[in-house]
Amino acid sequence: MNISRAVALIHAETDLPGSLPELLSELGITLDVISVNDVLPAPSELELLFVMGSIESAYDDSLPWMAKEVAWLRQVVDSGVPVLGICFGSQLLARLLGGSVSRNRQPEIGWCHIDTPDDGWSHQGPWLNFHFDAFIAPPGATLLGKTELAQQAFRHGKVMGVQFHPEITVDMFDTWTAGWRQTGEGRRFLEKVGDLPDRLRREIEQRQPENRANLSRLLQDFLQSLGAVGAGMEPNCVQTPVSQ
Repeated sequence: MNISRAVALIHAETDLPGSLPELLSELGITLDVISVNDVLPAPSELELLFVMGSIESAYDDSLPWMAKEVAWLRQVVDSGVPVLGICFGSQLLARLLGGSVSRNRQPEIGWCHIDTPDDGWSHQGPWLNFHFDAFIAPPGATLLGKTELAQQAFRHGKVMGVQFHPEITVDMFDTWTAGWRQTGEGRRFLEKVGDLPDRLRREIEQRQPENRANLSRLLQDFLQSLGAVGAGMEPNCVQTPVSQ
């Protein structure tokens, strides 16, 4: 199985795919970015799909595009297309596959190492978490990672979900803060958290080389689990454990 093109599904026109385009390009995979408001491609046109984050909740059926996305994702998954969901994307996939999503008992914000109960998956991070909701992995899934506050990663067939943001970059984080300033809820959040956004931005910049390397390993591991390689990736490469 050779994957040469991937699609990233975003949920707002200002959303960015972070470091994914560059890292996938190094693996010989071109990334196309589409909005949930676009005409969505037929599953037969997809080789690999990334479902990206959102400020919305994956259990909010009042969203005007939610029914459309859920129906389309069900077709994609049922067609056997490999899918990797990030944050909101992981929550929506968990829900679609029979798991659940709800408000977490408290927000999980900041860089953290995750526990990896599955011996075959060693991507402890540190990863950036920034979420108020959390998923419970679907029945039959393998739980790959967790923290004290939330489940962090699962695999279900050709689907994988990660609660954290492995793709984060400074430019991507800047779109978050710009979005917060444009809504009443976002402005109230900024008033409560003080200098947290500035501190996180500095940490994202400082940690970018390590985070980029961690995501590269995670992507290669995911592709290997599918028996898939990009044009620029050796088919028998060995996963390098993430340093603690």
